[in-house]
Amino acid sequence: MVCFVTVFAAATVFAAATVFAAATVFAAATVFAAATVFAAATVFAAATWVEWLAQPSNWLVILQVAGGLGFVIFVHELGHFLVAKACGVKCEKFFLGFDVGGLKLVSFKRGETEYGIGALPLGGYVKMLGQDDNPAAAAEEARRALASGDLPAEPTGGPHRPWDPRSYPAQSVPERMAIISAGVVMNVIFAVLMAALALWLGVREITCEVSSVRPGGAAWRAGIRTGDEIVAIGGRKSPIFSDLQKGVALGDLEKGVEFTVRRPGEGSTRTLTLHPDKDLGPPTIGVTSPFSTTIPRSLEKDADGKLPGGAGRTTPPLEPGDRIVAVDGSPVATYAELIAALSRTPSSPVTLTVERQPSRADAGADAGPATKLDATLPAQPAKSTGMSMTAGPIVAVQAESPAAAAGIEAGDRLVSIDGGPVGDPMTLADRLAGRAGERLSFGIERGGKSLDVAVVPRPSDWIEEAKLPSSPVSVPAVGIAIAVDAVVSAVDPDGPAARAGIVVGDEIERAVFARRKDKDREVDGLPLSKEARNWPYVESILQIAKDDVFLELSVKGSDGGSRTVEIDPVDAKGRFSIDRGLVFEPVTKLVRAEGVKAALAGGFAKTVEDLSLVYRFLRKLTSNQISPRLLGGPIEIAKQAGRSAEEGFSRFLLFLTMLSANLAVINFLPIPVLDGGHMVFLAYELVRGKPPSDGVVAVLSYLGLALILTLMMFVFGLDLGLIPRR
Repeated sequence: MVCFVTVFAAATVFAAATVFAAATVFAAATVFAAATVFAAATVFAAATWVEWLAQPSNWLVILQVAGGLGFVIFVHELGHFLVAKACGVKCEKFFLGFDVGGLKLVSFKRGETEYGIGALPLGGYVKMLGQDDNPAAAAEEARRALASGDLPAEPTGGPHRPWDPRSYPAQSVPERMAIISAGVVMNVIFAVLMAALALWLGVREITCEVSSVRPGGAAWRAGIRTGDEIVAIGGRKSPIFSDLQKGVALGDLEKGVEFTVRRPGEGSTRTLTLHPDKDLGPPTIGVTSPFSTTIPRSLEKDADGKLPGGAGRTTPPLEPGDRIVAVDGSPVATYAELIAALSRTPSSPVTLTVERQPSRADAGADAGPATKLDATLPAQPAKSTGMSMTAGPIVAVQAESPAAAAGIEAGDRLVSIDGGPVGDPMTLADRLAGRAGERLSFGIERGGKSLDVAVVPRPSDWIEEAKLPSSPVSVPAVGIAIAVDAVVSAVDPDGPAARAGIVVGDEIERAVFARRKDKDREVDGLPLSKEARNWPYVESILQIAKDDVFLELSVKGSDGGSRTVEIDPVDAKGRFSIDRGLVFEPVTKLVRAEGVKAALAGGFAKTVEDLSLVYRFLRKLTSNQISPRLLGGPIEIAKQAGRSAEEGFSRFLLFLTMLSANLAVINFLPIPVLDGGHMVFLAYELVRGKPPSDGVVAVLSYLGLALILTLMMFVFGLDLGLIPRR
């Protein structure tokens, strides 16, 4: 049985990898998987990954990934191996990797089987007597077996050609079907067991609440905002955040996905049909996972002993694990309440009341109750380049917003406010937030005609930030999302842009983030054009960048000439960051089965779900609802496995459940050279009473092999960045 490494991904990875091992060489499987992880990591991102791999703190993760992938390898081929042995078939080889041209890292023989690790780590195989998946080698294999005495010179009297009774072709069709399907069956069984173990141990799952929404995205257009809780997806109640990702990616992209949303502050629940966006790669509705009010325990202090961002600017400084419970004396229990409290006085210092758990190292096994303390957090001015860009068209209007009530539509262009200029679109949200309840006159240009509409801004105390490329800038007070063209419309005469020689009419074509301290820079940078309106994203990154970060801009002048300038951002006048640079842990809940029976039931349900996911993904892929650029290869497996291992053993077990279950599906597709292709040939033989002709098998096998190799080259190209994912 021969298989190749392949992985399918959507949002998170809906993966299928086909690699094998033998029961007697499980340790070798682990070594092989480790070598594969190291090789993939080195090829994928030399600088970043080599640095990560060199850290001793990550070695346990590497061992978990290697052992886990080795276990999936072991499980699949163990099924083929054991059933073949039970049927009396002689297994000549059991290899991890392919020993192409006889090249192998190590091998040994035990009994009648040679076990080893091939030099090409792209899969593995079990070689049974008389069986060869390569159609060109099948005839040669028969001649070799005959010459070596493995085959009798005369027919055995059976329905097949003169094969040794212990050869694979000499077995009955049902026995060969059992051998072929054994790997898939074993994968499914162990997927259930791994998921059951994970649920028995307990898994930390991110809850399905919303910390922020992407301006102009599907969730934003429907009016979902910070603090909203998604209580059902497509009829499935009490979802976790991974259910949201899968429900969106594999839902009906044409008819939409049904969401039930609850807004805690209002106590209201409503059902919405959202049409996921596909312009950013994987289908998405544009929401980010929920934040708590707890400072991450994983944050590391700098050389001065302070945490990064806002947590290190308080007096006294905050500590990892501190939980904010009040702002200026007003209690806050959720991230949404915290942001609402901070938005009331963005330009003034606030007093944070935090709960701090005593250190167990200091307090012993019984750490004791938490203590409360007050810390002053200063305002954080927004960073500015000293220039304004040009407001583009309105790309989206939020449902039930003041703009929607005024009749504003997507495609309109905002040209004036109360008779005055629109000004910098990046500051429009701040300017209109202070005019809630006022009646404003918006000058709108629609299809070459000018319109005046009356708009009454609403209070807005939530976050809508452009945290993704090509995102527009939102104006929460009126419910519009505006595209921003990177054409300079105004320059502050005393600002950094003016000092760099930028003038009105200049067009920014590329933005590169660089650091003066270590000369590090984002080599590719972000392109800026009518097709890639990335300026809101540039400014979003700028707000969280370190103090020594500057912008290297490629500028096209009005005369058509190009030049490169450097801009050191400065504190903006009158503009402040609402979240003040604070970062928080996600909101999670512990999902744990009560007893072995419940764990097994949950493991079975999880495996069935994973099996169905890959079928749904393939169906959407073949119907062109999902881009093939969402696929990934062996390097993506290593990345996803590493992330899962970092999140804990139970999470890693669920990743292996998904990997094992999806391997079963992919490997059983009716493609020649895969197990599913062999099953098709065997089904034909069972019905007709004779196998298909060698010529037909050869042609179909070559086609199947070409398809698999083409797919492998494609996913490797995606993994290595040779093929863009958008």
